[in-house]
Amino acid sequence: MSGISLGHMLFDEGAPLRLKEEDKARLKVLFLAKHALAGGKFDKNDGIHSLYHDEIKHCLENLVDDLAVQNSYEALYEASDRNFIFTLFNRGGFRNSEILASCLSEYHSTPYLGAPPSMRGFADDKHLTKLLYGQLGIPTPRWQIYRTSDLSAPAPSFEADRYVVKPNNSSASWGINHGTDWDDLRPFVQELLRNNHDVIVEEYVPGEDVTVPSVGAGRPWILYPMLNPSQDDLNIVTYEQKRGFKGGSSIELFKEREAFPELVEYTKKCNTMIWPYDYGRFDYRIEPNGKVWALEFNLSCNLGQGRAIVESAKELGFSQQDIVESVLANSVERQRVMFEAVCNGEQIRWQM
Repeated sequence: MSGISLGHMLFDEGAPLRLKEEDKARLKVLFLAKHALAGGKFDKNDGIHSLYHDEIKHCLENLVDDLAVQNSYEALYEASDRNFIFTLFNRGGFRNSEILASCLSEYHSTPYLGAPPSMRGFADDKHLTKLLYGQLGIPTPRWQIYRTSDLSAPAPSFEADRYVVKPNNSSASWGINHGTDWDDLRPFVQELLRNNHDVIVEEYVPGEDVTVPSVGAGRPWILYPMLNPSQDDLNIVTYEQKRGFKGGSSIELFKEREAFPELVEYTKKCNTMIWPYDYGRFDYRIEPNGKVWALEFNLSCNLGQGRAIVESAKELGFSQQDIVESVLANSVERQRVMFEAVCNGEQIRWQM
């Protein structure tokens, strides 16, 4: 199995990429997000996610002169005069909704934020990402996948003191549960399956969660690892905590990062297989004995204030807007052929 050779920028070796002035003058951006028109109002279902979308809208208003804002996939059903889609729409209420906007953008040959649909789909399938870890020799806790084609939910093929259960494609720790007795967990697994969610069951590993942000800046720019502790005795961060419905979780600089070079080493290894993308986050758990386990990675993760990428960037002296500009500039550059074509009124199609 081979990958591409990448040069990486680490911590303060790098800096955000800036938009070229000639691109700024030509950019016609559509900002597409579920709460893009909510005005930053706290949402009863998604909590502070609506504030996050409002933050990004203001960043884009400061970066580009021609900005349109929409909150529905229908905005992409027909071709428009937009030449870049800045999409944060990844919770559309149906399975694999995170790739619809990118697929529709590909259909119209319009550049878009994130990563190719195939890689977004791969990254959001926790089972497949763990298979990648195995190919790369990166330790990951034992797991088992349960697909919706079988509702019986037999006991996992491995025994563990505690099992962690969650939707295989979940975001923001939605739908997570855990327990020591499989018979108690089985009904929860079956309910998720009946609701059309594939399920991943993972061996619980004690320790602390550390996430490594990676930002597109012409090449991968790996920022400071960030600690994500929870007041829960098992240190399992919940959806309610991530969305601001409940306290007890935080994002902090991981001051002991130099003692764990695996965090950068493993992230680099993954990047050789999944680059190019515009931004991402690589999640690890460090056991009390010092062993580093890879849990999952998330492309097109949260760019909000208080979250890992922006808080890590602040430690380096950069703002949320700096990061938004970098991922936008990186995205335009990696899709340069498509961007130049759409600016010239052309549509690129595969010869099939």
